[in-house]
Amino acid sequence: MTSTLIVNEQTMPGKRPASRGLGRSLGLAAWPYLLMVPTVALLVAFTLYPLVQGLLMAFFRRGVVVLDQMPNTWPQYVGFQNFTGLIQDADFRTSLVKTVVFVVVAVPLNISVSLALALLLSPQTKFFAFVRTIVFFPSMISLLIIGVAWRWLFGLNNGLVNYLLSLMHIAPVAWLEQDTMAQIAVVIAWIWAQAGFNMMIFIAGLTAISPDYYEAASIDRTTKWRQFTHITLPLLKPTMAVVLVLSSIEAFKVYELVVSLTGGGPGKATVYLIQTIYDTAFQKPMQAGVAAAQSMVLFVILLLLTVFQLRVSRGEK
Repeated sequence: MTSTLIVNEQTMPGKRPASRGLGRSLGLAAWPYLLMVPTVALLVAFTLYPLVQGLLMAFFRRGVVVLDQMPNTWPQYVGFQNFTGLIQDADFRTSLVKTVVFVVVAVPLNISVSLALALLLSPQTKFFAFVRTIVFFPSMISLLIIGVAWRWLFGLNNGLVNYLLSLMHIAPVAWLEQDTMAQIAVVIAWIWAQAGFNMMIFIAGLTAISPDYYEAASIDRTTKWRQFTHITLPLLKPTMAVVLVLSSIEAFKVYELVVSLTGGGPGKATVYLIQTIYDTAFQKPMQAGVAAAQSMVLFVILLLLTVFQLRVSRGEK
């Protein structure tokens, strides 16, 4: 009788086992969110907070440093004056136009070079894998180092590029001393730095295309060019949209490469938007609010590019 009571008490559902089960379930459910806390904290600290702070700063006249003991550094609310002033800011307008021209010229060339490299190096063999690694390597190097390297290559009297041109009996080119040639030099160096990364994206897109399409086209005796234009390109549209947006964002943010390659020169021929924002914030007194407004313009441009990419990807699906 006593053993029966003990068994019944052990088998009967009590409050403590239920509470333990509920606590364990809640713990298991909360564990993934606890793992996300460090990532969310970093996102808030280094992305969301600077974004909100920059947006608020755009409505004030202030400098980079604000000191309590110096009233002339205190922020002054000016409303939309910093934004409306951008319309009359000749330096900002010029750098924005140059940046847009750079994007329009460099991005299509980058896509063309990256796609050509992907088509050439897509075979899955050890040799092509080795070549892909070499082509991809520049995308792992700092843009500052790439700019220094290309500055040496484009040297007027002792540069490797002009030396190779002299072997073909071509006169040396003043790559970094003329406005147009300096802009072309920036485009060449930027494409060299970006092509390897985009090539890998295109190779992933090419790998996802079923070989059945090409087999059917071969049976119909379709030429390679028609296979490329009627099979490869249409099926690569989602991949191309991703590369287009990523390349455009990187082109709008070009800065380190230009600083180490041309320093913004000759004159201000290669001063693009990011360098203008930096110079406005750190080299002009009490203009950090104007620089924040310029940054918001760049943020809106990049946001529109991202929305475009998402719409294109959704449409393809």
